[in-house]
Amino acid sequence: MFRRVLLVGAALLLNISSSQAQTKYETDNVRLFQTFFQDTPIAENPYGEGFFQYSAYDGDVSSIDLAVLAGIPVAAQIQLTGGLGFRSIDLPAGAAQGSQSGITDLVISGRYHVMPGPTAISFGALATLPIGSDEIGESTFDFSGFGSLRHNLPSGFVITGTFGLEFNEVKTTRFNFNTGRTETDSNRNTAVLLAGGMIYPFPSGLNLVTELNIRTEGDYVLLSGGLDYKLNSGGRVRGGIGIGLDDGAPNFTIRGGYFLEF
Repeated sequence: MFRRVLLVGAALLLNISSSQAQTKYETDNVRLFQTFFQDTPIAENPYGEGFFQYSAYDGDVSSIDLAVLAGIPVAAQIQLTGGLGFRSIDLPAGAAQGSQSGITDLVISGRYHVMPGPTAISFGALATLPIGSDEIGESTFDFSGFGSLRHNLPSGFVITGTFGLEFNEVKTTRFNFNTGRTETDSNRNTAVLLAGGMIYPFPSGLNLVTELNIRTEGDYVLLSGGLDYKLNSGGRVRGGIGIGLDDGAPNFTIRGGYFLEF
């Protein structure tokens, strides 16, 4: 029975691929959600996105993010991307500290498109500038390097992948009994980012975006699925949900936003 189901599923996928092979899809403007800053394509025009995201964690902890992302091409094969947001963290009643809020660190990334074609490849770097609020765990200088690719199948289906090496600052606060003061120590952890995803376009202008991101430091694994819909006005409505598969990721996320190319 299981073998028969597999055969039927394979036949359906082949039928969908063959039916879509006659349609030309434009997926370069469909951005990933989780690896927005490490994505492969180079934009032809500046763009921006504003979004809202709610995240739920263990212990009745939750957060709300309001953020603005932007990208600008600086050459035919080079692009800069940045992002800044405001975060509010809601802690359970009885916590040592009450709920906290503040701005996040400024994220800046740049990438160079080294290989066009059906399998496009880009390399880049990312850094966070520590302008955010300590109360929400920000104000750290992190940096990373990454390589990303997109492979376009004849059917329009897109496979994405990213490999990154991340160097993240971790601050530890302790009380020094010799001086009678609270001191903050700063260390740096190294993590590997492994990310894979798929973009499935539909003739209506709707795109299904699925992603799985794994970070080797902090037990972070997040699976997400999102929708990207192109409006007649040229903008895009984007939204999705995420499910944490390990302790370091949020248990659940929901996100909605609007993307516009200028």
